Amino acid sequence: MRKESKASIKIAANRSGILLWLPGVFLFLVLLLGVVLSLLYPTTFPSLRHSKLMNGEWTACYQKNYEDGLILYEPALTIWTAIRYVLFAEGQEGVLIGEDGWFYTTEEFREMDQTGYAMAAALEYIRDVHDALSARGIMLVVALVPTKAGIYSEHLGRYELPSSVRGRYEIARQGILSLGIDTPDLMTPLLQAKRKSEVFLKTDTHWTAYGAQIAAEALAGFVRPKLNALGSLRGNYIIEHRGQREWRGDLLNFIPLGLLQGPLELPADTIEEVVTIDASESTLGLFDELQIPVALVGTSYSTGEAWNFEGALKVALQADVLNAAKEGQGPFVPMKRYLESPTLDDPRPDVIIWEIPERYLGI
Repeated sequence: MRKESKASIKIAANRSGILLWLPGVFLFLVLLLGVVLSLLYPTTFPSLRHSKLMNGEWTACYQKNYEDGLILYEPALTIWTAIRYVLFAEGQEGVLIGEDGWFYTTEEFREMDQTGYAMAAALEYIRDVHDALSARGIMLVVALVPTKAGIYSEHLGRYELPSSVRGRYEIARQGILSLGIDTPDLMTPLLQAKRKSEVFLKTDTHWTAYGAQIAAEALAGFVRPKLNALGSLRGNYIIEHRGQREWRGDLLNFIPLGLLQGPLELPADTIEEVVTIDASESTLGLFDELQIPVALVGTSYSTGEAWNFEGALKVALQADVLNAAKEGQGPFVPMKRYLESPTLDDPRPDVIIWEIPERYLGI
């Protein structure tokens, strides 16, 4: 049985290797055909003797023919994507398709730097940020977000997290704690909460509004005492539930099926729409100083309205939160820009929550 299993794995690996080469071979043949046609037909590639190459007419002609050729590219890409998705449960580079409709970003499967330099560099920057904020009397709390693949490893199917990645969350967390920075364990409460409801979206990289709420409550246990000790301005925040709607996850972008998307029925998430409301009656006077006791810096885990992490923090802390997170820049660039901006001191927060996805550390 072991020999048969190894043979099956080898066959599967060979088949996967062939599939990786096919698009390249196909494009090469198309380019080769284009070169041949360009040489044979003067409308495509007129000879230098009769053309007006120097005045740009040939360039315009070539561009038109090139753009006309793109008309065939999209249908070809759609068909090729559909074949890979239906027959082999594969998408484009960037997504891994697990079982039961669960999709994962390949970023979570990147091997850690075995030299330890990458993790050390990240920890050094986090320490520098902590020191800069401490000098201003601002407390830093790191919200270390575990990977979706780590929380829902049971749906990975034929995939497996690299061994170097499996223990990364606790390695990173202990490293940050060793710097004297509060870093609550978010993995344990998320693992417990998933028994009740989904804490990550199936077809998206991000957590659900419920998962964000669980993380906010875990963080609040560290932040509330600081706000109480400082007498920070508090509010009265509540969450309103506004029904459910379908959500197309960002990982579905790696399976561009075009017109075939309907017939092939890509899975979709259903999300609960939640909005955070300030129910306090206090209003800011004309000469009153603006006070926002908590700032949130991080990634799209913090900016997305669909998961409402900012709002969940307001409710858990009963305090206003300034959201300085940015999408598509990772966790370090938004913090650097926030530290350099006048917003850091106006209004100056008492606490900064820095949301850092685990997958950005040690690579």
